[in-house]
Amino acid sequence: MENKTNNYKGTRIHKHFKKMGIGIILIALITGLSIKLMHIEMMPTHKAFFKVFTLNGFILGLLFVALAKEKVEDEMIAQMRSKAMSQTFIWAVLYVILTPFVDLIFKDPIQNLTGQQVVIAMLFGYLLNYYSQKFSNK
Repeated sequence: MENKTNNYKGTRIHKHFKKMGIGIILIALITGLSIKLMHIEMMPTHKAFFKVFTLNGFILGLLFVALAKEKVEDEMIAQMRSKAMSQTFIWAVLYVILTPFVDLIFKDPIQNLTGQQVVIAMLFGYLLNYYSQKFSNK
C-alpha cells in the first residue's frame, strides 16, 4: 500500500517561496509607507508608478505565500486549500457586487474597484481562510 502523504503532487511552488513572499510583502510595505509618511515630493507620474509598483509587489508576495507548499502536503491540506479558495471566490464576488451599495450609503460618489483591489482582497481572504482552517484543525 502506498503512502499518500509523500505521493501527493499538487500545483504548488517550493516551500521557500513563502519566506520570499513575506520578504517581498515587507519590502513593498516599507517602500509604500516610507514614501507616504515622509511626504516625499514627486511628480504625479512618479507617484502613480510607485503606487502601482508597491501594490504589485504586495500582490506578488501574497501570491508566493498562497502558492507555497507546506512541509507536509497531503490530501487534507489540498482539501483545505480548495475549500478556502471556493469560499474566497464567493466572498470576492459578493464584495464586488455589494461595494457600490455600501459606497452609495456612506459616500456620495460610487468608487470603481480596481483589479488590484479585488486581487489583494481575494489573496488576503484566501490566506486568512486557509490558515484559520489549518490552525483550527490542529
